[in-house]
Amino acid sequence: MTRTGFVLVHGFLGSPEHLRLLALHLAEQHGEEAVICARLPGHGEAFAPRFDADAFLLAVAEAIEVQRAAGRKLVLIGHSTGGNLLLAHLARNACDPALLVLAGTPPRIDSTYAVRWSEHGTGARAATPIREVAALVSLVNRQAKLGEISGLVCPVLVVHGQEDSLVPVRDAALWADSRFAGAVRIVQVAGADHELFLGPTAEVVTDIICRAVADAQFALVDSERFDRLRLLVPELGPFATAWPDSRRHLAASPSGCAAVGLPFRPAPTAICEPTIANVEVTTRCNLRCPACARTLFPVDTRDMSWAQFRHVLDLLPHALRVTLVGRGEPLLHPNVVELVATGAAAGRRMSLVTNAMVLDRPLARALCAAGLGAITFSIDATAPEVLAVVRPGSDVDIIFENIRAFVEENAKARRDNRVLTAAFTALSARTASELEAVVERVADLSLDALMVTDLNFAQNRHDSLSQSLSPPGAAGIRNALKRAAARRLPVVSVHGLEEFALPERYRKFLLFRAQQLRARVTKRTHCASPWQTMVVTVDGDVTVCDCLPQRSVGNLMRDPLSVVWNGPAMAEHRRRMLSSSPPGDCLVCPRF
Repeated sequence: MTRTGFVLVHGFLGSPEHLRLLALHLAEQHGEEAVICARLPGHGEAFAPRFDADAFLLAVAEAIEVQRAAGRKLVLIGHSTGGNLLLAHLARNACDPALLVLAGTPPRIDSTYAVRWSEHGTGARAATPIREVAALVSLVNRQAKLGEISGLVCPVLVVHGQEDSLVPVRDAALWADSRFAGAVRIVQVAGADHELFLGPTAEVVTDIICRAVADAQFALVDSERFDRLRLLVPELGPFATAWPDSRRHLAASPSGCAAVGLPFRPAPTAICEPTIANVEVTTRCNLRCPACARTLFPVDTRDMSWAQFRHVLDLLPHALRVTLVGRGEPLLHPNVVELVATGAAAGRRMSLVTNAMVLDRPLARALCAAGLGAITFSIDATAPEVLAVVRPGSDVDIIFENIRAFVEENAKARRDNRVLTAAFTALSARTASELEAVVERVADLSLDALMVTDLNFAQNRHDSLSQSLSPPGAAGIRNALKRAAARRLPVVSVHGLEEFALPERYRKFLLFRAQQLRARVTKRTHCASPWQTMVVTVDGDVTVCDCLPQRSVGNLMRDPLSVVWNGPAMAEHRRRMLSSSPPGDCLVCPRF
């Protein structure tokens, strides 16, 4: 692997000390000699510096030349107008960095900036003279007018504080224009101001950059593997084009390996970042299901804001699949269509799981138009008297009429925009006899598949198929599976839940007998969720998995992702999953 050299450039009103935390992290990972934190001439004094563009650019050029002379691949990181100086250098000099990071960098400066910038200072230093601010504005806006920087095809990471008082966060989106020939990723950091590397969110910002740096160090190890995977999962193409570093994570993920027939070798540390995200956007629900996590682990009613949801997407750049699911009914979120559209516009394959009670025709039409990729309907029974016990609040007529309306609206879409449809049935000992009726109704609706599982959670064990399935119940399941085969309805195991290209590979996960639903193991055989899926609650808490909603390992809104995803808590859980004494919650889980 080619060694990487870093050039960090502070802003006009800053100093290298403002970048010290990032420099220390990079030095720890790559060696002190690999990191140069350029000091712009005249900075570090008590008085306001003079804006000398030529002198500043010379300092930048000298730092870059040191790294190039050492044969290192460049990563350029600019904070505030330090980013503008890097862009000015790149516009004048042939350079091929592996990554360019613009942190709190203004894409242009208009009249509204004047007061903010002229009054901004550090410590007791006098306010910057207006003539120096004018010189800075001239450089930034002249660069903006130049348009695309010729030959610059490297990925560009834009990191911006949502509370930036100098460069409004709305301006960060302007970097996504045609100025760069390569991919651009914009991350808005919740709670962060302009001084990204000094405040309470400094560790989060540093982690975002260090993760992007780690990705930039690797070319795709096996391009053939990714190309094979892309043939199976067409949406990988545009998603990876938007941020090419996602290719490595997707190809190395458990589902990525399985899709192309390669073994996945789990370890306590995950080698890829999350490629799947299950996001709980609301804890509202119109049902009172006794076996549900919401009943077993009560939670206050609240919604995730659009800004929080967008922040989750920003922090999980490699999560191709995003499913709205959790301890609430996603369609009760007042802006669920907007959330789906936001994810779809970012190239994510948006899915949701619903009880279908409020899925009327206008909402169905809106979700299809918003770019929804898949929808799963929770159907555990069809008899009203059984639903009244296992899913209180359900109305079977409303549910199936709404699903029918969705299927009709979905049929109007072009083939390449069609939403994949499925039903999900969590059977219990008391509902096993209902499966044949569920099969008939699902087949009548022409859904793409039916996924069937036993109950999870230790609290439900006494009602589970594994513990209490009667001979008549087992016979009912056998008859249901035979009927599904006759009607050409694929009935698949929960082991296929997180698989890529399931429509093409469903035969591997078909259910043929009741014993497949009852089976439990004493050692992990299937579950790969903690190696590829991040579960995010309505408050941003990250839980070990969907089956352990009560066990938080950190908060995505406040903690660095690296600390959450590969920190001690997740590493210990993975280690226990792989041991001869797995966690008790895993032993009762049908996915394990």
